[in-house]
Amino acid sequence: MAGAARRLLNAVRVSAVGDEAVSDATDLLEQATKLLEAEQMQGLHRQGVMGDLEAGFESRDPMQFFPYSPIIGRLNPASPPAEFWAEGEEVHGSMNLSAVYAGPPGMVHGGIIAMIFDELLGVVNVVNGQGGYTGTLKVVYRRPTPLLREIKLRAWPSGSEGRKLYVSGEMVCDGTVTASAEGIFIRANRQLIDDL
Repeated sequence: MAGAARRLLNAVRVSAVGDEAVSDATDLLEQATKLLEAEQMQGLHRQGVMGDLEAGFESRDPMQFFPYSPIIGRLNPASPPAEFWAEGEEVHGSMNLSAVYAGPPGMVHGGIIAMIFDELLGVVNVVNGQGGYTGTLKVVYRRPTPLLREIKLRAWPSGSEGRKLYVSGEMVCDGTVTASAEGIFIRANRQLIDDL
């Protein structure tokens, strides 16, 4: 269903159909919305299974660990079609962003790029058994990142100091780095999570 919703978002974004088709589609969307609103999840909403933040997670699969992530969540229709995977201490990724994520003509919106880096760098910590919250995120936009092209991602731990975790990453299209990032993450306070 999330995949169908992603296709729908893109179709809505780029559709050039006439008023009658728009009206018919709107009626169908209203029907689907009523069906899905009939029963909803209750409780604290989050992007995934928190588990034991110090131990990380056994599968080391970010896609499994964060099923509702707005960036990589397979069950979240707002997330772009993306794949993240662990290779040793690093996290790699691949995505191809549609017009839904457009900023300047033909290019990915800078805020979307920052959002992707926030998730990518944070996942590095989780894969290495050290969940944390974003303290600072510095993104350097080196050149435009194009829409509708394969984007490759890579991030790695770059040090720690007390509760601070340092992570770096880069975004590459056609062999050229289009953006890079550095983040400082603060190790999760278990009591804070338990209190939620």
